[in-house]
Amino acid sequence: MEGWIRKLSQSLEWLGLIGILSMFLVNLTDVIGAKLFLWPVPGATELIGFSQIIAIAPTIAIALLLGRHIRVEFILDRLPRRIRAGISSFSSLLSLILFIFILWQSLLYGHSLQRAGEIGSTSHLPYYPFAYFIAFCCLPVCLVFFLEIVKSLSEVFKNGSR
Repeated sequence: MEGWIRKLSQSLEWLGLIGILSMFLVNLTDVIGAKLFLWPVPGATELIGFSQIIAIAPTIAIALLLGRHIRVEFILDRLPRRIRAGISSFSSLLSLILFIFILWQSLLYGHSLQRAGEIGSTSHLPYYPFAYFIAFCCLPVCLVFFLEIVKSLSEVFKNGSR
């Protein structure tokens, strides 16, 4: 299961790269258009905001898998292995609950945006696909936290206390 989650997260990471590149290209085109041709890109701010969602949301899971998120472990490193594992499983459980909540709220928000027909004022792009995208990107994050809980609990219940 971990291999499947890693492959999914790596695939989503490529979408994050596309988001970063699109932010760069929209910003570059907007600056060059505004300064040289006196014609800025209409809706550039909205497009960059949408690109930020595409850049950030899909990369959370791979960052978790690679250990790139900030964790304060200098106190935990001094504790026995079982206690560390218990604290880690509790922390991962809280994180899992948070991301399940984010997923749920993103789905509700996307649905309300879709029903209301909300679109960008200058780009005329609908908002709801981006809310649904955030919800979709929370799925692998939830799976990563679930795996962390399983691994930590297996450490807690192993024989021996080191």
